Amino acid sequence: MPVPPFSALRFRPRALLARAAALLCAAAGLAACAGNQAGPTGPLPQFAQYEGQDVRSVDFEADSLVVPADSLRNVITTQPSRCRALGVLPFCIGKIGKQDYNLDLGVLSRDVARIQLAHRDAGYYGTRVLPLVDEAPDGVNVTFRIEPGDRVTLTSLAVTGADSLPGLDRIRGALPLKEGEPFRRIDFLASVDTVRNWLLNQGYAYAQVLRNYEIDTIADVAQVELNAAPGPLVVVDSIAIVGLYRLSPETVRRQMAIRTGRPLRATDLVRSQRNLFDLELVNFAAVEVAPERLQATPDSAELDRDSIGSTVLVRIVEAPRYAVDVAGGYATRDCFRAQGSHLDRNFLGGARRLEITGLIAKVGVASPVDGLEKNLCPAFNPERRQTAQDSLIADQINYRLAANFLQPRLFGTQTSVVAGLFTEQISELDLYVRDATGSQVGIVRQIAPQTLASLTFEVQRGRTRASDYFFCIAFEVCRPGDIRALERPRWSNSVSLGLTQSRVRIDPFPSGGHQFRTTVDYASPALGSDDQYLRLMADGIAHRRLTGNLVLSARLMAGTFLTGLLNEETGYIPPEQRFYGGGPTGVRGFRFNELGPTVYVVRPRRTGSDGFEVDTISSSTGGTRSVLGSTELTFPIPLPLLNRPALRGAVFLDAGQVWDTRDTTLVRPGIRFTPGVGGRFATPVGPIRLDVGYNPYSREPGPLYGINERGELLPTPLLRRYQPDDKPGFLKRLTLQISVGNAL
Repeated sequence: MPVPPFSALRFRPRALLARAAALLCAAAGLAACAGNQAGPTGPLPQFAQYEGQDVRSVDFEADSLVVPADSLRNVITTQPSRCRALGVLPFCIGKIGKQDYNLDLGVLSRDVARIQLAHRDAGYYGTRVLPLVDEAPDGVNVTFRIEPGDRVTLTSLAVTGADSLPGLDRIRGALPLKEGEPFRRIDFLASVDTVRNWLLNQGYAYAQVLRNYEIDTIADVAQVELNAAPGPLVVVDSIAIVGLYRLSPETVRRQMAIRTGRPLRATDLVRSQRNLFDLELVNFAAVEVAPERLQATPDSAELDRDSIGSTVLVRIVEAPRYAVDVAGGYATRDCFRAQGSHLDRNFLGGARRLEITGLIAKVGVASPVDGLEKNLCPAFNPERRQTAQDSLIADQINYRLAANFLQPRLFGTQTSVVAGLFTEQISELDLYVRDATGSQVGIVRQIAPQTLASLTFEVQRGRTRASDYFFCIAFEVCRPGDIRALERPRWSNSVSLGLTQSRVRIDPFPSGGHQFRTTVDYASPALGSDDQYLRLMADGIAHRRLTGNLVLSARLMAGTFLTGLLNEETGYIPPEQRFYGGGPTGVRGFRFNELGPTVYVVRPRRTGSDGFEVDTISSSTGGTRSVLGSTELTFPIPLPLLNRPALRGAVFLDAGQVWDTRDTTLVRPGIRFTPGVGGRFATPVGPIRLDVGYNPYSREPGPLYGINERGELLPTPLLRRYQPDDKPGFLKRLTLQISVGNAL
């Protein structure tokens, strides 16, 4: 038999091994080889027996945890099983609200890479992560053992290619990357975007940034070079608009921040799109550079020129023009009631908005639609009326008719005009009846990014009828002169000037930035008003992120009435314009409106067929000067059943006071300080806050009034300075505040 040439021989080691294994099996017996199955395959095969089991806990271990555990918990996908009733509440009702998470080794292996990448984002390279899975009752516990790598420091940062453009030095200073700080990957990518966005806002729509970096893992240093390639300057030569049905091209162009003949800036594209979304007649809007086939003057082959033209494409999907809402119902204190609204999103064209709303209540018991007092609405039974005032309130029908108008853009894209008219009569059984008619006109202008200025003129004429007792308790107006002023029809005309700037980062709680608000309100006979006051108020809030995911927030608010510029004897300040203290957004150791000037009313109360007892009711009347300061430190609460953004704790210290500078009979109290603790829980409707403040002070002193048999306040106080003799224990000095929204 001829021997084949060497080139024809093939060496097959796998085939030889397979034949050798078969011979060994034949020698040892088939039964011994039958149990020789292939080992587990796939990611992390050493934990294959735990695949699909319930995850009871997820923890992180390290000699020095350089990235906070709550941040790592947001990075990974493996989560412990937990309870979330209604999606937000941390408890279960049986199996309702239970969220089960089973171990997935594929996900677990990717979590290892995510943790390593998170350390690179923090500037630590070469991090090693070892996942561990241990048995637990009814499931498994997962632990990530982390050995952080060495921190790499940035020693050189250069930005080249745009030396001829103005503002380059300012951009260099604004880059997230800083020499001498850790070389964080996320800051590196953000720096690239910062340079490119700067070029886009200069009008270089085709700008690119080439990024280069070198890392010395022995010396633990890095060098970065960002090479900018601006390309040609792009000028808007035309604007194409598609999708219009009711809107006119002129209305859309008034919303545009871009103009033909001007450089194409990215910020103008975003602002134009936002202005279009502000129109309720627009369901969808997109403002972008038109594709090549829609360009009026295609220049794709001429990008090396200094300047080229470009077409901007505006795509719009309009919303329905009209919206109608009608509702009706029944209530024991209102009898039958109904309300409705009609909305026109394109009134007289130009995307102007007109909404007309109407409400009517006490149908069936008030003239002229009465007759149901005894059967369906017994609360209004004439037999229950004790005084003529009760009959007056019960017989008045409740209604409100209002119209609101919005001119979306006026003299540019930054100015809007709002106007409104209303007439109403509102009453509360056994308390009061108020009727008023008025209107307002306002101008709102954006003077800077996230900064609005407003000017509002309001005219209103109305009156309120009630007993002196209810004026003091319900309206917090106890001075006889103030009561008489509210009982007769009077004009309340005012001009308000406001300035608001909000640059707060929320995720979902405030983590940085600031907010500032100031208002000036003026009313005087020069405006045809019977009220006279000049009110100033300024409010500022700042948030700053500290180490360890701590956030420090501070607030300072001050307000005053400059009554010296008006007639102090005849000047009247409506209750809604006065300053009040306490509550979830004030000094949290005091209940709502409890801080500041207070009056007390002695009220007799029947205890039986022929017995009476006397109790004292307090009422806050508001002041003419106020100051408030708050400092709050929030921190994450690491609960295994909750994600990091969902729950935060807080410690705070509030200080403030409200004074009435018109009252010279009492000694003005000093600043009140109340410390406290709280919690914040994120929900789809906003943060739910629970604060507990400690109030070490006695109740505020004030005049004590009496009531005669007709329910009228006595003309002079029984005591000029009355202070309840209460010495509550520790628990009664705690004030619980529950609210939705951020405190600062």
